[in-house]
Amino acid sequence: MIYAFLNPVDTFTAAPTSDGFPADAFVVGEFDRRMSGLSRLLHEATLIPVTGMNEDELLNVPAAFFSWQVLLHGAVVVNPDGEEDPAWRRLTVETLAQRADALNLAFQAAQHIGQLGQLGTEAELIERAGRPLLVRLTHPHDLDYALDAAALTWATWLEEGPFRGDLRLMREGDLLTMLPREINPESAVNYVLSALEGEVELTVGVSASQNDATFLSLCDFAMIPGSGPLLRLSAAVDADLDME
Repeated sequence: MIYAFLNPVDTFTAAPTSDGFPADAFVVGEFDRRMSGLSRLLHEATLIPVTGMNEDELLNVPAAFFSWQVLLHGAVVVNPDGEEDPAWRRLTVETLAQRADALNLAFQAAQHIGQLGQLGTEAELIERAGRPLLVRLTHPHDLDYALDAAALTWATWLEEGPFRGDLRLMREGDLLTMLPREINPESAVNYVLSALEGEVELTVGVSASQNDATFLSLCDFAMIPGSGPLLRLSAAVDADLDME
């Protein structure tokens, strides 16, 4: 069988615009065109979502997911029966128990960053199985300058503090997320690939996110939007190498 490991954001669902307002008709039309074409291209593949969404948020994606699911940045793996995989859940719970103090302090740091810098940002601590899972930092009006300042300060806090090896900071559009290093999509995708051993004819990775390069590299082929951040990042690295 052909399996497509797909991040739905900006491939099957439009990412929010930087100003928080709906995209204009041309942008919406172009996205719908690409999504329709991508759906036809992947028609023969079994779709496996790899996303930061939870179970409820995934229901809003206009696609049918009947196989494995990788949710919440790899913290949750759902099996084809629609149940959370027990073995993966045990690993996640162990990790969250070890990183609980670090995540609580990261949450406090995110709150202080918004307050002391008068940035107007909002921090949220997301829990799973009764333990801290990740910290999200957003701005109610998606102001780029506030998010840029918060990202820089939060990254400095992490880099210069005692949790540098325990947590990681990622940015997807107007959302900043800090979570344990052990929680990542590539580990979960690798786990699913092991479970599918013997069934796989071909694997395809599909994503527009610059944070997904590692899990894409686990697939036989990778598909990324030509105008997406992942390709722009690759082009920027190539340009830097050419200048050296």
